[in-house]
Amino acid sequence: MSWKKRDARLRELSEGLVKAGALQFGTFTLPDGSESSYYVNLRGIPSYPGLFKLVVEAMSGLVSSKAPKVDSMFTVPVAGLAIASPVALAMNKPLAYARSVGRADERSVEGEVRPGWNVAVIDDLASTGKTILGSAEAVEREGGSVKHAFVFIDRLQGARERLSKNGIALHSVTDALELADTLHSMELISGDNLKAITKTVGGR
Repeated sequence: MSWKKRDARLRELSEGLVKAGALQFGTFTLPDGSESSYYVNLRGIPSYPGLFKLVVEAMSGLVSSKAPKVDSMFTVPVAGLAIASPVALAMNKPLAYARSVGRADERSVEGEVRPGWNVAVIDDLASTGKTILGSAEAVEREGGSVKHAFVFIDRLQGARERLSKNGIALHSVTDALELADTLHSMELISGDNLKAITKTVGGR
């Protein structure tokens, strides 16, 4: 994809996220317990078909270009499953996902992961990488392996480095700084909002 075409698509996606209320500012506690001055909530994007289509197309294109020969995909509910399901369907790949386990003898995986399969993990966001590593461990218990993980937004909080140390390459459609710069250039967020995001990722 040319730079101009990618830039136009990124601006369209960024505007859609703001209109859908997916980007919020304030004080938030993330699932890993860390504090953040902004929050991205992609769980509701299926309610916006135009935006949802753009996200799925972007993710499908990323997976197709970086890991076209994966045997299957794996994800985590809720937002990850909403994105991974149409991506897997578009690529005609099997999809399995993590599930809550109530008994010690229950499988932590819903769906099929065969021994020897090369599995790509799909999720909405990456921050520290712990959720993706948990998915990779679930896949490995089923006999598969994970070399690639794909997210829509990388929050730039150490996930790429953590996953790389575990032999997993992280690929993202965009990251927190690029998204913030794009939104600010379109006057969709204020200078204070821009600083809130750069502060969370350590600035530049």
